[in-house]
Amino acid sequence: MFVKLKKAGFEAYLVGGCVRDAVLGMKPHDYDITTNAKPEEIMKIFGEENCSEYGRAFGTVGVKYASGFAEITTYRTESDYTDCRHPGKVAFAGQILDDLSRRDFTCNAMAWNPDSGLLDPFGGEKDMKQKILRCVGVPSARFREDALRVLRGMRFCAKLGFTADPLTDAAMRAAAFELKYISAERIFSELCSMLMGDDITRVLLAYPEILAVRIPEIRPCIAFTQHSRHHDFTVWEHIARTVGNAPKNLTVRLTMLFHDISKPQCYTIDVKGGHFKTHAEKSAVTADKILRRLKSENHLREQVCRLIYYHRSIPRSLPAVRKILTVLTDEEADMLIEVFQADSISKHIGEPENDRIDEVAELFKFVKDKKLCCRIKDLHVSGNDMINLGFEGKKIGLVLKCLLGCVISEQVPNERSDLLSLAEYIRDGGLL
Repeated sequence: MFVKLKKAGFEAYLVGGCVRDAVLGMKPHDYDITTNAKPEEIMKIFGEENCSEYGRAFGTVGVKYASGFAEITTYRTESDYTDCRHPGKVAFAGQILDDLSRRDFTCNAMAWNPDSGLLDPFGGEKDMKQKILRCVGVPSARFREDALRVLRGMRFCAKLGFTADPLTDAAMRAAAFELKYISAERIFSELCSMLMGDDITRVLLAYPEILAVRIPEIRPCIAFTQHSRHHDFTVWEHIARTVGNAPKNLTVRLTMLFHDISKPQCYTIDVKGGHFKTHAEKSAVTADKILRRLKSENHLREQVCRLIYYHRSIPRSLPAVRKILTVLTDEEADMLIEVFQADSISKHIGEPENDRIDEVAELFKFVKDKKLCCRIKDLHVSGNDMINLGFEGKKIGLVLKCLLGCVISEQVPNERSDLLSLAEYIRDGGLL
């Protein structure tokens, strides 16, 4: 692409995330190119059949090449931001420096091409070596242009281990209220990406008030002392630690973010200390409301809420494990173990409590390995069998649930003859 643009008499540079990742020694995921060629000139050079005009209004043309797809954007300047997100005016620029000057952080304001190498007018390479997140130009102006940059900054800190320099940090906090104007989908996308960072605990501890702009349910958790021998940390400190101690699975990390979100509303205290009865159930309800508000995908929301609901139901026996598995899938059961573990190791400053999570994990494994009956579909009888016995309508499901309960509690084996006999007993005794 560089060659074609150069032969046509134009400049071209790789810019943005691909340059940042390369400087950090990471493999870039995609490639963005900027040039002084106008969109119509780009399409002429590469052929209209190879180009997509989806971003032409902002000077961007998508170009197909042998091994993928690249975005090529004309040098531009932006102004008149009216919605805390999008520029009202976009003008083409003649210099690469003008284009880099409009970018958010120094780590994203570098450019590279094969002839001149790295172009770094704002010291992005030095900042990255020092793990500093610094705005290009005046920080407050950068965040006024696009409030979503506040969360992007937090994401870079969480995923790359950066720390915002004092001016950038102060501007992030001052601009946070403008996040209320950003779409829920954008907020949720940044939140999910941020949660997958290695340094997410540090970021959550540093910026809870920023997240609370769009998730106000966080605010009561901040500095809420638990007064419990089971917890050395405030509710928010515990939450932040559980997220960082969880594996990099989005469902699990979202679960940890919201698993204790309703604790302050459930708080009571007596001579034995603080208590949070029913907080798991109430946190599941609160998480459902938050995730709906943030436009989460339904399956993800439902899984997170189920895991939150059961995060305090640590089963200590085989029947208890089998009872949980009537509700959770095998995948969710594996994630629940990870939830138990992250919760357990995030309670104390020193050694964790002996919650015997490993023993619980072994129970789950035993049930799976032995393929023990835990769900109606595992029963050795079916709905048709119940119909043949004379059950109708809702009673078919009720009798199957009853049979499952008896199998799980080990009152009857999962054998066809035994189950049919029990179903006949229920029918003849008029128990449904």
